[in-house]
Amino acid sequence: MWFRSSRLSIEQLDEPLPREELLRRARVVVLDDEAPEMLQDLRGQGLSITHLRSTEDPQFQTVADGAYDLLLLDYGGIGLRFGPDEGLDVLRHLNRVNPSLRILAFTGRTFDASKADFFRLCDAVLKKDAGIRETMEALESHLSEVLTAKYQFDALVNVLSLSGEPRRQLEAAFSKAISQKRRDCALDMTRRFAKGASAKLLEAIVTKAFQLSLASIGKDSS
Repeated sequence: MWFRSSRLSIEQLDEPLPREELLRRARVVVLDDEAPEMLQDLRGQGLSITHLRSTEDPQFQTVADGAYDLLLLDYGGIGLRFGPDEGLDVLRHLNRVNPSLRILAFTGRTFDASKADFFRLCDAVLKKDAGIRETMEALESHLSEVLTAKYQFDALVNVLSLSGEPRRQLEAAFSKAISQKRRDCALDMTRRFAKGASAKLLEAIVTKAFQLSLASIGKDSS
């Protein structure tokens, strides 16, 4: 097993998943006051995708809690819960509380200089009028980066604000937990470093990192 080599770690598990498994694992959410025209087409491609109309939707908290891997975020009409700039304020909030979430600006308009910060802070831009092929290619490209053990572990370290020796300790604990197929051990070690971070978010990221590690080394992740 790769854990017997001191040169290998979860940081090296960054190979993308096969397409079929990627689509099976991926969870995408759209925050838009109007349902995207291609919503059913995307689902028909095998993608699990949820549509929320505003930040007042009862399910919105699950976005912050790590239930999704990628968010398509519209700018306007989604609610003033986090501030008057709507999409920009939602973006800033989610970047702060859930850095594991990949966020794409989902827009039907041409570039608007007044929204420059929104487009700049998003990970990418996806046009609403893009075809199904172009949309799926963009989504799969981003999801293949997000759904790796390395990405999830780095996001976890970011949430916990770890560096140096504490980061090395957590990585060593993860390696041992994965070799023993003990998600609970990885989660227990993570909780030792938690300082006000959302318990639901931590569990979601740890679970993804753990399952993707097992998938990467060919083990049963059940």
